[in-house]
Amino acid sequence: MLLQMLTEKGTLTFGQSLILSGIGMLVVLMELAILAVMIIVLSKVLGSITGKTAPTAAAPAPAPKAAAPVPAPAAVPAEPVRPAGLTLENVDEPTAAAIMAIISDRTGIPLNRLAFRSIKGAPAILEGIDEETAAVVMAIISKETGIPMNRLSFNSIKKVD
Repeated sequence: MLLQMLTEKGTLTFGQSLILSGIGMLVVLMELAILAVMIIVLSKVLGSITGKTAPTAAAPAPAPKAAAPVPAPAAVPAEPVRPAGLTLENVDEPTAAAIMAIISDRTGIPLNRLAFRSIKGAPAILEGIDEETAAVVMAIISKETGIPMNRLSFNSIKKVD
């Protein structure tokens, strides 16, 4: 009927244009709804084929269980807890924990999926030089050679008169 009026007169009234706009919006919304249903159906079909079920955004959250009494928190250890089987050589536990966290973050692998057997540190032996001067020497060597600091290893730094 609306198209017949359009072809007869050539123009639409304001009311007719509103009706046509509404019909256009309804068509778009129906297409989006059909597309959403198709995505959900396909994800369930493919999930059953591969044996994995992907959570959908439309799935309701599970009902919360009855709250169990919360036990009193245990005493917090002063030092981080070392995983079983991890040996540390010349590295303190807070530094080792930081190293493990950085590796987990950089690789994108969760920390509970990584297994560290040992972490070794090789402290530089300083002879006749203080730590600040040694740090400056290491920075200069890194800059002059073009090798990043994390790729350099210093066994000892000795002042020569």
